[in-house]
Amino acid sequence: MLLISSAYGLAQNPPPSLTTIYNFTGAGDGGYPGRLVIGEDGVLYGTTKNGGAYGVGTVFSVTPPASPGGAWIETVLYSFRGGSDGASPNSPLLIGSGGALYGTTSGGGNYFGTSTGNGTAFSLTPPAPPGGRWTEEVIHTFCVTSSDGCVPTSGLAVGPEGVLYGTTYEGPNLNGTVYALVPPESPGASWTESVIYDTSGSGGWRPTAGVTVGSGRALYGAAFGEGTGVFTLAPPATPGRAWVETAVNPVYCTTGVVIGAGGVLYGASPDVVFSLAPPASPGGAWTYAVLHSFPCGSPTSCGESIPGPLTIGQNGTLYGTTGSGGSPSLAGTAYALKPPASPGGQWTGTLLHTFAGSDGAAPTGLVIGSGGVLYGTTTSGGAYGAGTVFALSE
Repeated sequence: MLLISSAYGLAQNPPPSLTTIYNFTGAGDGGYPGRLVIGEDGVLYGTTKNGGAYGVGTVFSVTPPASPGGAWIETVLYSFRGGSDGASPNSPLLIGSGGALYGTTSGGGNYFGTSTGNGTAFSLTPPAPPGGRWTEEVIHTFCVTSSDGCVPTSGLAVGPEGVLYGTTYEGPNLNGTVYALVPPESPGASWTESVIYDTSGSGGWRPTAGVTVGSGRALYGAAFGEGTGVFTLAPPATPGRAWVETAVNPVYCTTGVVIGAGGVLYGASPDVVFSLAPPASPGGAWTYAVLHSFPCGSPTSCGESIPGPLTIGQNGTLYGTTGSGGSPSLAGTAYALKPPASPGGQWTGTLLHTFAGSDGAAPTGLVIGSGGVLYGTTTSGGAYGAGTVFALSE
């Protein structure tokens, strides 16, 4: 566990410099962005839950300047209409082959059982000639049948052969699900969705984040209910059989997990950042360790630091954010956790930035760009109160 050397137990070395590279207005450009992904050319992609041409969210890009010191350019690639095409995207995108983007919306679809829809999975294909329109396609509408999942609230992960995996907050008997989306065998054909795991009739759980794909197509995720915590799903040995869930640890994990060297899982809860080392032999217990503890996230809610998802950087350094806390504004922080120089040593934490509200509030996580520059979004705050895109650099 880290020594407490500041309000967050993080060393306050000379911090990286934060630059706000875009302020959302909440109007046609979108508002209240989610977590970013970064393309090979350094272009940032994300979604906004609100705003756009129809007020129900967008997919956007932020393109770096052509010359140092120039302005970044924000472009709305698609504005959701709120109908069958989806509404309210609030999860990170996935970049596929050819630069296609894949994501989910928590609303919209075919309106089965609700006036606002139960969500979609979509693709967004870049134009053949640069500067043209991107093409949105709904690859699955959720909750069309009683056995399907409803309301996807996480992004997608890609596995072997281009299969996409995700989670839904609801499903059969109001339990959550893990689903797979198999790409079409020929251009123009339909994607095939199947629920690969739900807990109907066994107490049930709801996922707190998406899944991460490990070796052998194993999926790792986190859920609450039935004492599940962090879990793994193993694919069936025989096609057509059921996937097998195994509870790894009952720790309450709000961020999902990332996989590091040696198959170690890392995640965060409102109280701690933790690791789970795989068992030495099949069937053994995973080893849980606390890497860092969060003190009070605000004067009235001790421990509720609202951690964002983790990112693994060079040499195993973990980067993350908290959506609240940080003195005096309580608008959130960005931090780094560096692994020990030798096994069994102490992780070293560094407070990278404390948000003030004027430069954004409630950050959503970090991605790593060229030269180790960190990029992220805040879901609120900034010049217009509708969130920002920022860069953190040495």
